Amino acid sequence: MTTRRSLVLAGLLGLAVPPARAQDKPDVAALREQIMALEKESWEYLRTRDRAAMRRFLPDDAVLIFSGQRYDKDEMLAHMANYRLDRYEIGPTYGLRVIGPDAAVLIYRVTSRGATRFDRTATDKVLATSLYVRRNGRWRAVLYQETPSTAANPGEGQ
Repeated sequence: MTTRRSLVLAGLLGLAVPPARAQDKPDVAALREQIMALEKESWEYLRTRDRAAMRRFLPDDAVLIFSGQRYDKDEMLAHMANYRLDRYEIGPTYGLRVIGPDAAVLIYRVTSRGATRFDRTATDKVLATSLYVRRNGRWRAVLYQETPSTAANPGEGQ
């Protein structure tokens, strides 16, 4: 009898608690917006040439890849001194792939206009991918990579 009551009680509790999957969706949506907000901050640091803010934003082991050129944190900060970002526009659709509780990849399209010192101003359309990891409770961008863009909306609906 006790076993039967325990089973009935467990069954009723199971009905009262929504499945974990249903609870995860709002968390993923909130995480998606949180990480995109961080990503936009980094673009603003680049646009305003705020190297101090970018230094705080990037972890020491960050890797950034632009047009096949690889930069570590110090190289990126040095590059910022010789780069002028006039404007950027992040596409309205973007996706987030959660790899685990402390890792996620943000995928989006961005159009930017700027120039490296002594070069002509150019407009670039790229597919951007940023890998974020959570360290000490804080999301950090450890890898950023751009690929020239020609296809339609990445991660639409995610």
